[in-house]
Amino acid sequence: MPCVPAVDAGPVDVLLLFPPQTEARFFPYLSLPYLTGHLRRRGRRVHQADLNIALLHELLHKPCLLDAAAGARGGDGMRDWYRREMAMAVDRHLTGIRAHVMRKASPGDLGAARSVRLARQALELFVRDTFLTSVRRDLDALDRAARRAADRPPAASGAAVEVLHRLVTDLLARHPPRVAGLSVAFFSQLGPALLIAAWIRELAPRVKICLGGQQIMLRDADLAALPGLRRTVDALCWTAGEEPLERWLDALDGTIPPSAVPGMTWLPRSGAAGRSGRPPSLRFHDLGPPDHTGLPVRSYLNEGLEVAVISCVGCYWGRCVFCAYGNRSLPPGRYQQATVRQVADAVETVVRDTGTRFVAITDENTNLRLISKAMRAVRERGVRVRFGVRSRLESGLADPAFCRELAEVGCAMIAVGYEGTSQRLLDLMDRGVCAADYQRIVDTVTGAGITLRLSVMGHVLDERPEEFEESLRFLAANERRIGIDALELMVPEPGSRLARAPERFGISLDTSGPLAGNPELSYLAGRVGYPLTVDGGPTRAEALARLERIFQVVRPGRVSAVRPPSRRAAARGSSRPAGPADAARPYPWVRTVPARLDTVPDRTVVADLVWEQFYALPHRDVEQHPDGLLTARTARGQRLLARLVDVSAAEPCPAAPPSTAVPSGPAAPPYPAVPAAAAARLTRRPT
Repeated sequence: MPCVPAVDAGPVDVLLLFPPQTEARFFPYLSLPYLTGHLRRRGRRVHQADLNIALLHELLHKPCLLDAAAGARGGDGMRDWYRREMAMAVDRHLTGIRAHVMRKASPGDLGAARSVRLARQALELFVRDTFLTSVRRDLDALDRAARRAADRPPAASGAAVEVLHRLVTDLLARHPPRVAGLSVAFFSQLGPALLIAAWIRELAPRVKICLGGQQIMLRDADLAALPGLRRTVDALCWTAGEEPLERWLDALDGTIPPSAVPGMTWLPRSGAAGRSGRPPSLRFHDLGPPDHTGLPVRSYLNEGLEVAVISCVGCYWGRCVFCAYGNRSLPPGRYQQATVRQVADAVETVVRDTGTRFVAITDENTNLRLISKAMRAVRERGVRVRFGVRSRLESGLADPAFCRELAEVGCAMIAVGYEGTSQRLLDLMDRGVCAADYQRIVDTVTGAGITLRLSVMGHVLDERPEEFEESLRFLAANERRIGIDALELMVPEPGSRLARAPERFGISLDTSGPLAGNPELSYLAGRVGYPLTVDGGPTRAEALARLERIFQVVRPGRVSAVRPPSRRAAARGSSRPAGPADAARPYPWVRTVPARLDTVPDRTVVADLVWEQFYALPHRDVEQHPDGLLTARTARGQRLLARLVDVSAAEPCPAAPPSTAVPSGPAAPPYPAVPAAAAARLTRRPT
């Protein structure tokens, strides 16, 4: 199978970097490949490096790095035990993890899904409690912290920061650039991006430095005022970066004046100041396909090889009031869509260059009819590839013929946003969808063999209790046919219609202090915007409790990112256990929590290190034998063990004779900093 070729060392015009720390490790984030492809077609020398995935690769090649992280606290409490157990689990399965993640080779008995999750947990342990994962939602405080970290020896900030510094140093030595561009897509990348920029300034003082990406587009005015950033960075790119970088290089060559460079906010280091008055003229349909050369496409954190493309810039609907990205598309001419041929060319190119058999089309909201035509054209060229898209729950998805057409040309997955079934609220948010269509959409999409995965939003304006209950009932009724990718509270980001006119939507915003995010539910707080108060509606705590109820009640039967898969659901068409279990043996990645770490008597707690969940088993219902075997003492114990089996935490086995052995004890309070769910998920009993 083809792979992306290596890039020879040597000077480059642009060194493009994707900084840590974000969960975007499923495939190369597209900002770099599209920028690289455009600049190379213009004759420029470019090297691209994904430092976000490179940290994981360093850890898998040098697992001893995890030892220091596992013993960093030097204590003997719950957190210390958990770190050590995680490190031992990774070490035990390292060969399989490395084989799958690095080469997509067989991971052995561990399986691809567990290899991916354990690799993720290893990386999170490696970076935990370092500057790379410190969540600061005050931009001034973040700028100061980045400056302090830059002034310290990298080793003083932990092994992960030291490794990152070495990676940056090596890149500058192997590919000395004229311009270093950092793509900052997620808020959690801002601090590390500022730190990397400061290192580049120290290591290569003559290099020009630019920050771009979604976060810069949202916040360029606020970022441009930060003292540390102004001392380090030359420019902030507040639009798509292809034309600004191309024209900036022309200006550095002396062929055009700096004033002719569009899309930039110039900082004092650049020799200019202020926002460029020239708008970009390059359109998306003028761009070619992405170029992944130099990126380790086979070594991302996915169960299979997957690569992405986009079919548009912006959103053709663009009106959903909470979406800053889509709302930027509202002025005439802002939304830009590819042609059918352009999408087909991009898909054919990435399949040919990488060997992938799955392409993610990562638009915020895809024009599904455009994609259907493009993927049919791809098949007519002799290229067969499966793909996934993102869309609203639009009425077109209720058309069986159209869904069959999507499936016939390779559509395997559609990801959608779900804000409930209240038409009143959907209209208030200007979603442009009809809740009365939702059931038919679920039936039609899944009936065509397409997986439907939902991102569920809470704190939906002044959602009433009865409206929430109805939305919850819809999810529960359809649980066996859906997956759930995320649970998150609504956050008004800068530039969104919510942030521009909150009073129109019955909310008030606090724009005077720290920003708000989703630290309980999303990785490193997820989307970050302004704290909101709903006039006459639920508090944040009440909205969070509602989302936790969804997690507790709804057990998705399809692939889900927020809870363990149900091993029996696929075969039975149900997400509930098939029957009681007399005995079960925990898998090697499920560990028993020592009794000394708990204050609650008379129960055993086991920790699933793959899914970061704890399960409590009362002694009156379940007995644990010295060899780890769990046996049921009561009918309830049989149901508890069946649940462990159902979530792939244990395998069923013949019952052992009764024993007087008393199992180890229960879990302490929830382990902190678990990124994907609220604390309630960690202490749930398997019922």
